[in-house]
Amino acid sequence: MTVNILLAGPHQSQCNSVLQQTVQSLKADLFLATDADEMLLLYNQHNFALLIVDESTLPGDEHFPLPPPSPATTILTIIASEQKPSAGLGAQGEYLDSMTVPLTPSLLLARIHTLLHIHHLKQELCACQQALQEQINKSLQYQQSLEQQKHYLNMLAVRDGLTGLFNRRHLSQTLEQELRRARTMKTDLTMLLIDIDYFKETNRISGQIFGDSILNEFSARLTQNTREDDICFRFGGSDFIVLLPQTDMEKGLKYADRLRLACANKPFTNGHKSRSVTVSIGLVTLFEHHPEDQDEFINMAERARYQAKAEGRNRVVTYNQNHVEQDGKIDTVALLQQTLHRILEKTKENSIASLQILTQNVSGNHQDEHAQLATQFVQLLCDNMGLPKTILETFSNALILYSSFRLLLHQELISKKEKFSYDDRKVINDLPYKLAELTQHFDYFSNERNMLLSQGEHYDGSGYPEGLAGEDIPLASRIFSLADALAAMSADRPHRKRLSPAEILSELAAGAGTQWDPSLVLMTLDILHQQKLLDIDDELILQTKTLVSQKIAQSSSLT
Repeated sequence: MTVNILLAGPHQSQCNSVLQQTVQSLKADLFLATDADEMLLLYNQHNFALLIVDESTLPGDEHFPLPPPSPATTILTIIASEQKPSAGLGAQGEYLDSMTVPLTPSLLLARIHTLLHIHHLKQELCACQQALQEQINKSLQYQQSLEQQKHYLNMLAVRDGLTGLFNRRHLSQTLEQELRRARTMKTDLTMLLIDIDYFKETNRISGQIFGDSILNEFSARLTQNTREDDICFRFGGSDFIVLLPQTDMEKGLKYADRLRLACANKPFTNGHKSRSVTVSIGLVTLFEHHPEDQDEFINMAERARYQAKAEGRNRVVTYNQNHVEQDGKIDTVALLQQTLHRILEKTKENSIASLQILTQNVSGNHQDEHAQLATQFVQLLCDNMGLPKTILETFSNALILYSSFRLLLHQELISKKEKFSYDDRKVINDLPYKLAELTQHFDYFSNERNMLLSQGEHYDGSGYPEGLAGEDIPLASRIFSLADALAAMSADRPHRKRLSPAEILSELAAGAGTQWDPSLVLMTLDILHQQKLLDIDDELILQTKTLVSQKIAQSSSLT
């Protein structure tokens, strides 16, 4: 590679003649300057690897700094034997050396070779520093992306996916804090438990899409008619809770009635459908009712809400212990509800157990192992996201239903040792519809049915049966799909052996953003790493997480 060398000094001097002859023997482009001004002009126009200066060329003062070179230049000064080199020559990053006259060509050539080697090393150092800075910048970007995704997942963990209000899990944490704060500060705390009247009938008559629009619109009216310090939660189904800090019963009744009128006075509309909606509200306060803990606080609000329903709906009722003891109606309703719930749960458990026995008689224990692995991964994801245990029970039931019905319907197909053909895949893709048809006979499997219907959807919209994409796929179905696939990778299948840890990471990285939600994949990688579920080094885990984070960042930039 040709380099540039600047030679500054009187052309007629013997020293300059020796320098020129020596430099010409090198593979270099030689530039000549007779004085300091010409040297500076050339210096600013070109990048020089070496600057050889006869100090007699410089001005009389001892300070003659050069502007910063790019890249840094090495400098060789030629001085008389009785002189000292100029301390002011050069700039930060330059390497400065000197030789005295008379010059020996062989020594001069060796010194020049050394200085050029130093220059090349400095170039390599600059390149490495630049590459290091680029990697630091990328690392900071990835870290910011990871922090954003962590914040997003934390938001998902405490927010209801449909309404955007805080969820039941966050209620448990917040209510305990608010009770402690109210008792410490000796201020009142009011709770409103609100239920949308006849919501199940509305869903049945007008459809779930219209029902969801009512929940969204109600949530908006709820937040519009509460104060900044009030906290709104979706308690479950059509039930909502509002906490009113520093609010006594009298003010709480006014707030509750304002919320009731905000619903009753204006119909809920979505497209061509419109329906008048009312709410029943149970009210309880800390100072008036003295609950021992948050569970009793909620139970009191539920009883008041039951009373509002019993008295005709579209009203606000304050919890009254004396009324409960005299009438007995609320206790009777609550007891009947609990009894029916236990009967339903028992029937559900018996159905699952019978289906497992039937499947085991047909196939042995293979599907049980798969369901157990998938349930383990689901539990880890649910725990990490802070989802309630009831959700985990639904996942567990759905996994058993899916694996059992899948085997009972397609035993020969699943047992094939060859990969699925196009026709085989088409049969499997119809499975969600068959599962929905089979489970529709059991109303207590409605949550599981909704989950199973969308579990074959892919995050990029290439899945089945409806071609849903992204956030349109229910979160439960996205979790189910990833956990089921991870269980399949971790177990032996008829047509292949279980995948190695490295192959599992490769599959997860490849499927992030296409088959699975990349944010859930990133969370899964964290879990696999923290729980040490895969026997693999930290560097490969980190590389995979970085790749998935890049996909998330790309997806975010496109949206």
